Amino acid sequence: MIYRRALLWAIPALLAAGIAVGGTSLWRRPSNTHPAVRERAVSPLFEPSQAETLLEAPDRDAWQKPDEIVAALKLQPGETVADIGAGSGYLISRLSRAVGSRGTVYAQEIQQELLPALERRAESLGNVRVILGTAEDPRLPEHSVDCFVLLTVYHEVQKPVAFLKTLHRYARPGARLAIIDFDAARRGSPPAPTGHDVPEADVLAEARAAGWELSERHEFISSQFFLVFRQMPDAG
Repeated sequence: MIYRRALLWAIPALLAAGIAVGGTSLWRRPSNTHPAVRERAVSPLFEPSQAETLLEAPDRDAWQKPDEIVAALKLQPGETVADIGAGSGYLISRLSRAVGSRGTVYAQEIQQELLPALERRAESLGNVRVILGTAEDPRLPEHSVDCFVLLTVYHEVQKPVAFLKTLHRYARPGARLAIIDFDAARRGSPPAPTGHDVPEADVLAEARAAGWELSERHEFISSQFFLVFRQMPDAG
């Protein structure tokens, strides 16, 4: 399953109130592709009916720092960026401005219920294309993407190594991959919600097993890691 970029710190409160936020956690089988990749929990998908309340919460910008995220991505006018698991489109207007009228933003989702909100936002931006993918395959145009962004969604990817390998098919030479997510060990604010985080060490191991090497690490989001990878030679 793919990744829903929720304000996941709010999920424990929703559970206490009896609001469903997905199924029970699933467990990924141990990977045989790389000895450093271990078995770990995979979180359930975010419930689309809560998107307006949680994804667009008025206090999110203060801690998520979306302007700083986009600046750190170093997007250039004319580039193509793929927002994987775009949810309600929280980030796409900033990505749109960063790549300009000659660039393209792919707002990719797998949950049909979230597409109307994405399409409404895309209409006013001009350079955003909404794409319905699957849990295994984002279904982007091949060899087209300069930068992939997974914002608070990676912990929901059911087969991380296989999924990250799939991205090579859609990457241009020199493509970047940014993964930003909660890690409970960081103990920042807002705190990582129980069962809706992923250890940074696991992400590093899984990315390397899939042919992505760490290029940059940013530390301005206290409760989330921000890792930028580049393709390893011959990985595609």
